[in-house]
Amino acid sequence: MTRRFHNVVFADDFFRSPANGLQYHVANRRFLRGFFDSALGRLGLPSSEAAPLSEGGRIDVARLMDRLELPCTPAGWARACIADLHALAGRDGMPAFGPGCLVIGWGLTPAQQHCIDRSGARYLDIEIDPRRFTEHLHFCARTNDPAVEAALLARRVDEELFWNHASALKGRFARHGATSLFDQRLRVGLFFGQSLVDLSLVSGGRTMHPASVIAPLRELAQGVDLLVVKPHPYESALHDLAPIARAIPNVAWTSENSYALLSAANVHFAASLSSSVLAEARYFRKPAHALIRADRNAPEQLPRTCSGWIPVGAELGSMDFMAEACGLADERSGGAARSFPAWPAAAIDRAFLTRWGFDDQARGLAEVAELQLERPYLFHPGSPAMSWLSHGWAGFDGEGARSEGELACLVVPLPALSARSLSQMQPHRVEVRIDYRSNAKATSVHAMLDGAVLPGQRVTGARRRSLVFEVEPAAGRKCLVLQFVVADTARGPGMRRKAARPGFTLRKLQVSLRMGRGLISAPPKAAAPARWSEISPVRAMARLFRAVIDSARGSAGSH
Repeated sequence: MTRRFHNVVFADDFFRSPANGLQYHVANRRFLRGFFDSALGRLGLPSSEAAPLSEGGRIDVARLMDRLELPCTPAGWARACIADLHALAGRDGMPAFGPGCLVIGWGLTPAQQHCIDRSGARYLDIEIDPRRFTEHLHFCARTNDPAVEAALLARRVDEELFWNHASALKGRFARHGATSLFDQRLRVGLFFGQSLVDLSLVSGGRTMHPASVIAPLRELAQGVDLLVVKPHPYESALHDLAPIARAIPNVAWTSENSYALLSAANVHFAASLSSSVLAEARYFRKPAHALIRADRNAPEQLPRTCSGWIPVGAELGSMDFMAEACGLADERSGGAARSFPAWPAAAIDRAFLTRWGFDDQARGLAEVAELQLERPYLFHPGSPAMSWLSHGWAGFDGEGARSEGELACLVVPLPALSARSLSQMQPHRVEVRIDYRSNAKATSVHAMLDGAVLPGQRVTGARRRSLVFEVEPAAGRKCLVLQFVVADTARGPGMRRKAARPGFTLRKLQVSLRMGRGLISAPPKAAAPARWSEISPVRAMARLFRAVIDSARGSAGSH
């Protein structure tokens, strides 16, 4: 039988390299080389790698970007993801590919797929399947070759496996946690954050950010009581998500497990720019809203010969699969039907040593206590107040709840206030008092409620602060959501970073229903409430965010 392929090239997105100001992840290409090495060697197929100069390869990314007339920046990389690379083949170390070549790639961009397809070569594009809540991880793969596609389809993972694992997870979370997020009276929508640099964020050749989708996200938020933001677990920087809290008043934050969140009975939708969680949400029977159209999956950006994503197991690296994909299966079997030998079920898990959002030891949603009016709450182990710490807290530090990071959030379910009882108590107002202690004199803590920054705090001792404010006692208010922005006011550009990160300790909270006037000794109100973007720590985040946007716009040109 005539060999369909004469050589194999292992490749990844080599434009995502230090030459464009981005971190390059060589481990994925190395994994492919090692994973397929045995099968290819036994079939007598020679292989090579396509790598940038920064990794010891031959591809001069900077020269290629110059030929494309694109800047060597992250914004230039995004444009290169959909650029025409055909004229670059064979130049500056760029492979020429050609007929008889099979490219096995990890996360190939639309531009790379077009380049390979136009050269007459075939490709097998591989990634981790986005449905990661199953007992073991799976691959997903796509190709421009009908024979390779047939071999993939013969090993396709049954769709029912994903439904079954989601059902098992929902049952476990229902048994070992609260059935609703925060409070069963709340209608909740979820927004999932993503890594700042990701191929799935490129749309129209530009890297998209949450600020780009505020309008549709605000419309979604208007249909629920709370829009709860779940930051990406591996992305500590929150400046990209800050515009959401500035523009949408009913925002809260959470650090709960993603699958526990999707299992919650009061969650009504999941939204994101293009997170893989959206592919998982349907198995938990939650409507999913992708707010951008990612180029990597847009049919108009891909070769017409490109198949859809096909979920497969680790047997993708087996001799049987490679022989069938290369057209050598009949030669090996003598025409007899073959059964596929077993493959280690945990092979992918062991190779990647991570499960992203899945954790079979993860607890369910925390039971959140409802606040009792007039009662003072201290933040210590065993106190109901500890259940209100929704995001940005490191636990008890001996005095109270210690903050962690640049943003902390508190969600407090309130008792129901009937319109009749409120009308009988005129005049009335709800007083909220919070006592906290900063970890340094230079630590600045600003609180925000309903999209507005609260007035300044009173000093009650060395680094001790007391925040007192009023809330309109509307009958429809079901919870109190406070966001705290934390920063070190003494730290400026070029200053040496201190060992201790800025933070504060939340000590006490009390909510009271007041009648009459003159009962609250509150700090004087400013002439107009400050906007969140006017606060120094958030202003810094906003400047950084605008710089990213301006960079992308500058490189986009007339796009």
